[in-house]
Amino acid sequence: MTSRVMDLSSVAVEEEMERLFSEFKVYNYPCVSARIFSAMSLLHKSSADFTPLLPLLHSLVNAEIVSLKSKEENNDVYFINKKVCFSGYDYSSTMPAVDSISGSHVDLVSSIDALTVVLREAMKLPRAGCYLDLAIECLEGMRITRDVSDVCSKTIVGYFPSSRFDKAIKHYSDELRDIKCYLTASRQDVSSDHIGVRYRLGDFIGRSVRFHLRQLLNSIPESLVDFYIQDCEERWGRAVEDRSISSILNFSLEKVQEFITASGNLFDDQEDIPSFSAKPASTLLLSSKFMEPNKPLGKMNDAELEEIILDVKDARTFLIGARACKFVLDLLRWPGVEEHTNTVGGWESVESIAQVFYDLNLYEYSENSHFVLLRSVKDLTDMLDVAVGRFEETIETLEASFRSIRRKVQLRKNDHKFRMKDSMLYALRLCLHAERNEGFPVPIANYHN
Repeated sequence: MTSRVMDLSSVAVEEEMERLFSEFKVYNYPCVSARIFSAMSLLHKSSADFTPLLPLLHSLVNAEIVSLKSKEENNDVYFINKKVCFSGYDYSSTMPAVDSISGSHVDLVSSIDALTVVLREAMKLPRAGCYLDLAIECLEGMRITRDVSDVCSKTIVGYFPSSRFDKAIKHYSDELRDIKCYLTASRQDVSSDHIGVRYRLGDFIGRSVRFHLRQLLNSIPESLVDFYIQDCEERWGRAVEDRSISSILNFSLEKVQEFITASGNLFDDQEDIPSFSAKPASTLLLSSKFMEPNKPLGKMNDAELEEIILDVKDARTFLIGARACKFVLDLLRWPGVEEHTNTVGGWESVESIAQVFYDLNLYEYSENSHFVLLRSVKDLTDMLDVAVGRFEETIETLEASFRSIRRKVQLRKNDHKFRMKDSMLYALRLCLHAERNEGFPVPIANYHN
């Protein structure tokens, strides 16, 4: 490759760029991908091995341009800042959606569409591992010498240092490795070590869904629905006061997704809901009046108290998931909420973005994985309707059990272990206290309006 690099010229790169990417009018844009891929075409060992990559490379060029531009009029591209050449190859130049600016989400949606095409083109690539390995080898060869970066920088109008091309060549080498991993590895988690297509697409989908949720839910008038928040964390009280309903739904969906992941079998009609007080100590604690002299709470040993704590923790895990299911169902089916969301755009945009997230399997190891539940809001509410119907009796039983245990623990308030931080009795107190803050706001009619 060294001899081919020495023969490389800016004129040759420009001519190859015109041949490969003329449809994008990249000559006047600070689009580094088109120049790198044109140089790669000239330096590649075999055109037969390069040609199958072209649809994928075209999609990467398009994604960079979409990230760089802010609007399109009369086929002219107007960049966000004409004095500064943004490095759009990592898509960080995509403008964020701003709640107060109408239409500000368009740039985000455009980048989501463009990055989606990149992964779909990658999935179509025949013998992907082979062709991507050859392309990575070529890019690594281009990194060995600064000559390629120097040549490419000369093809951009205005000041554009070759050091930016050094970084960009490394970026695309890492990008193709990441895409190969996506196509061939069984575990498809996205590492933040490489900020590329998969990372940005997952991030943009999360941002876009949150933007749409704010538009749909935070505009619900207080006269339509208010919330009872006495048994909730303080932050939910603030969220209700600020009418940040979307943040409550977002957290609730996280808990629903965690619940499904950990206990998906409980959503099956044929599956029995387990008892959460099955351990002997828990059974004794709940069945006894504890004014009896045979086994007062204070005489339970640490092993017995630990059994109770484990049962309480299991019960809390169930309760927070079941309460989250109930909150989501109650909110989405609250009288007038569906009509309101339809007047401000409806769920279609959220559903389509969530479906892409699911179809491309980007959600499994993402902090935004819960948004796949929104790929069909009707299917979500239908599923939750059945689940909540099954859970309600268990919720009532567990809440009654917690009230009973609290009363019995409180009877031991004069016991020195009650306040001894390393005691099992104190640990049980903390566990019970934590459950008090694990309620969710309850939608209620506002009769004051």
